[in-house]
Parts: sequence; C-alpha cells; structure tokens
Amino acid sequence: MLVETLTFRRIELPGDAARVVAWHADACRATFGEVAYRRRLERPDRYLHHLAERIEEYPEGQLMAVAGGESVGQMELQVPYGLEVGYVNLFYVAPAFRRQGCGRAMHARAEQYFRSWEARRVELHVSPTNPAAVRFYEAMGYGVVRREGEMLRMEKGL
Repeated sequence: MLVETLTFRRIELPGDAARVVAWHADACRATFGEVAYRRRLERPDRYLHHLAERIEEYPEGQLMAVAGGESVGQMELQVPYGLEVGYVNLFYVAPAFRRQGCGRAMHARAEQYFRSWEARRVELHVSPTNPAAVRFYEAMGYGVVRREGEMLRMEKGL
C-alpha cells in the first residue's frame, strides 16, 4: 500500500523548484479560482525566494512527501519562536495520490512537527470554494473559527 511507504524529506531548492512552483500554482487556483489566480499570480521567482527563506527559518517544516520514489505532496509548516500556535502555509497532495490515505499520513507528520515545537493548536486558511479541502480539514479535526475576507480560518487543538 502506498501510504505504508510514505517518507518525508526537506524540500530542496533548486532541485524541487519546478515541482513546488507547479503545486503552489495548483493550490492557488483551487483557492482563488482561475480568473482570480491570474490576477493575483505570484511570480515563481518570488514564491521560490519566500520558500527559501522559510526553509532557512523552519527547515523541518518544509517537507516533501515521497512514496516509491515519487513525490506525493508538499507541506509548508511553521511554529514561530515563542508562540504556541502552528500554522499551515501550504498542504498539497498531488492529484494522482488523493483519496489514498496520503493526506492523512501527511497530516499525522504535520502534527508530529507541531507537537515537537510545543504548539498547542494549529491554524490554517482555506477557501470555502474548495469544499474537498474544507471536508478534509474537518475530518482531521479542524473547525472554522471565522471568515477572514475570502477565506475561512480553521483551527485545531493539539
């Protein structure tokens, strides 16, 4: 089974650049829709620069999920120093690997990361126009805290 072989490694730049840029763009389209995505398009070089900074500051939270030699998904996680709340910047499972338990396994690894930094809760933003993502986070125990602009802020206690 695919999930049983799932491992995690740090995102490596520039080696993973093409993949993470494509996945980030796909996640943005799912969040904002194609038209809004084109208006808000973040240049790949800007995203990679920002990701490189996160890798430097939160190296154990910028992860690639791998199974059978294939990249399955990506997580960008952080717990700012001195805070008890972790934040999910990006949680992405490649379409070919969805609904196979990879997301759940990745989420378990994310919780392990947050607990290792003594976070007491986790927060994230998700688009209400992405019902599959909302359902996934609800299944993982998150609840909607409030609406912030176009997004829902969800939270889960650890």
